[in-house]
Amino acid sequence: MTLVLASTSPRRRDLLARAGVTFEAASTEVDESPRPGEAPGALAARLARAKAEAVRRPDAFVLGADTIVVLGTRILGKPADEAEAADMLRLLGGRTHAVMTATCLLLPRPGGGAIERVCTTEVDMVPIDGRDVAAYVAGGEWRGKAGGYAAQGIASAFIAAVRGSYTNVVGLPLAEVIADLRAAGAPAADLARGVAA
Repeated sequence: MTLVLASTSPRRRDLLARAGVTFEAASTEVDESPRPGEAPGALAARLARAKAEAVRRPDAFVLGADTIVVLGTRILGKPADEAEAADMLRLLGGRTHAVMTATCLLLPRPGGGAIERVCTTEVDMVPIDGRDVAAYVAGGEWRGKAGGYAAQGIASAFIAAVRGSYTNVVGLPLAEVIADLRAAGAPAADLARGVAA
């Protein structure tokens, strides 16, 4: 039985591969716009399921995921340009924000069904001065990243503390995903048993 990762994110692919999980990757195109009044966790959960459903196969486990950054009640998605990326960093600097990753594991048929969850991690950032914002944005690491930063990259210098799953901030709560794979009986989970046990 195959595991399909419904994601174009190289970070999610790398996290699963490093844990020893064997999988196929499939690209998805899903409109990530929030609906009016949609709560952050509900948005992430809806998008994770939509991504999984977009590549559903009756003979495979399919894993979809979506990560969002939330400051107060404001959802910070992927910045459209350098100006928006700079604005996001200025907002996050010196504050605590939440990173939410929703996952949806579709089970093969017959039976089907899904295992869904939302994992939340709190991240404290140091104050970021204008020069650092400009330098970071010019480097381009922000592209395609929720909240305009990559915790595993240069932006790690801006992070004072992480409460919760670090891999969740990178893009996939690995311990939780592997627990779900095991609960579902996915053969890929056995390969990671030594890593996540």
